[in-house]
Amino acid sequence: MKKSEKIAIDVITTSDMHSYFLNGDYSSNIYRAGTYVKKVREENDHVILLDSGGSLAGSLAAFYYAIVAPYKRHPMIKLMNAMQYDASGISPNEFKFGLSFFSRAVSLSRFPWLSANIEYKRTREPYFSTPYTIKEIEGVKIAIVGLTSDGLMEREHFEMEKDVQIEKTLLSSKRWIRFIHETEKPEFLIVIYHGGLNQLNKSANEHEQNVNEAEKLMQTLGVIDLLITGHQHQTFIGRNDKTVYVQAGQNAEQLIHVKIDFKKRTTSYELEDIQSQIIDLNEYQEDEDLLDLTFYDRKTVEHWSKEVLTTTDIDAKVGGLTDVITKPHKFTQLLHDSIRLAYDYDISCIHLPISGEKGLSGTITNEELYNAHPHPDIPIDLTIKGQQIKDILEYCYGHIEFSQGELSLTIVDETLCTFWQGIDYIIDMNKKPFNRVTLNNIRLDHMYRVSMTDYCYRNYRQYLEDAVIHETGEITMVELISRNLKNQDYQIQQKQTFEVII
Repeated sequence: MKKSEKIAIDVITTSDMHSYFLNGDYSSNIYRAGTYVKKVREENDHVILLDSGGSLAGSLAAFYYAIVAPYKRHPMIKLMNAMQYDASGISPNEFKFGLSFFSRAVSLSRFPWLSANIEYKRTREPYFSTPYTIKEIEGVKIAIVGLTSDGLMEREHFEMEKDVQIEKTLLSSKRWIRFIHETEKPEFLIVIYHGGLNQLNKSANEHEQNVNEAEKLMQTLGVIDLLITGHQHQTFIGRNDKTVYVQAGQNAEQLIHVKIDFKKRTTSYELEDIQSQIIDLNEYQEDEDLLDLTFYDRKTVEHWSKEVLTTTDIDAKVGGLTDVITKPHKFTQLLHDSIRLAYDYDISCIHLPISGEKGLSGTITNEELYNAHPHPDIPIDLTIKGQQIKDILEYCYGHIEFSQGELSLTIVDETLCTFWQGIDYIIDMNKKPFNRVTLNNIRLDHMYRVSMTDYCYRNYRQYLEDAVIHETGEITMVELISRNLKNQDYQIQQKQTFEVII
């Protein structure tokens, strides 16, 4: 090797692919991504392919392979193995279907899943083996370390808490990056951070302010050469002093290609240049080998998605947030009826499944049900105080304002809007925030047996610290709703009793 020899390394990154492996009308570009990666590898032997995390949940296909057919080998893992990914970060989405589901996916992967701050609760050691990996290319040592936003993780799958803990991202990164520099002495450090950039955050949501800490990582550590971010589903390239930071959108719609040039010195390598670009994958054909690999997987999901669940038309359409939070609604009644298939108590609590909820109407297919309720929420059987019920309702309606009968301000995530059955309550929006709720048949100091979605429990933990959890259901809300829809004798009959005074 000559003294002046240069080494060019290509780093290609994806983000938040959400198991979008259905093609055609579903507009997946992962097969085009495969074509692009092959092209780059033909031009250069030194290619590192990375993902920032978020590949196993967040789509119809992901739901099918996690809930309907969990025993089958996950097509996303098949694709990532075939594309020869070198590493993936870990997002909260990976835990959406439970720890055992994700652990199985990890075991089937021919690449490491990296997160320094997801730890064993007892030992404080990284849960998924080593939190970093080393790629040595012609003597150039590149360290790749994974981090997961602790702000994102704090509200995911509470059942794993007996085994797993989430350390603060900044604390963990300081410890591990120092260790890597002292022991591995890499020429180049890549951090895969599944969290976002605060400069890209456009949400007024209080929670979102605490999960995008990329800038803090760069300011605090100062030794990151390439920072790969995620979560925000935006495509972005930037530079902060010596750190190049990127985000590769979502669903493999685009890629980020980072070209890194090193020059050999007498006893070391010097970073000569680093350039990054956004790759529009629409210019590339789908990779036929990858299409063949998932042919039967795609056909199976497509067939299941078109299955009709109802024998009669359903009329539970939601006409905006005001429609559903101001009065009892057929869609929320459907959710109450469904959770009671698991735990039939006098009091039940459900939440709005998604922001911008459209509800259900007409004949319902599996795909339409998924679009209305895309998350694998499960029921919980617990005992709580009347005061806790009031506190949860006050939180939601305390972050909403009306003006002249119209909704004028919503600074709460719509999915945190809760709806209760078995409780007669009045919300007076003319009163001051957090003093708007009157419970007519509930005593604040009494204990009540309640069925609640795990999403409600996770997101209202600040009010439910003293709650007694008796049991956690194994069947998702989507499956319970499906049972009611398939029942030809089922009809939505309004049983909620609440009033909102505007």
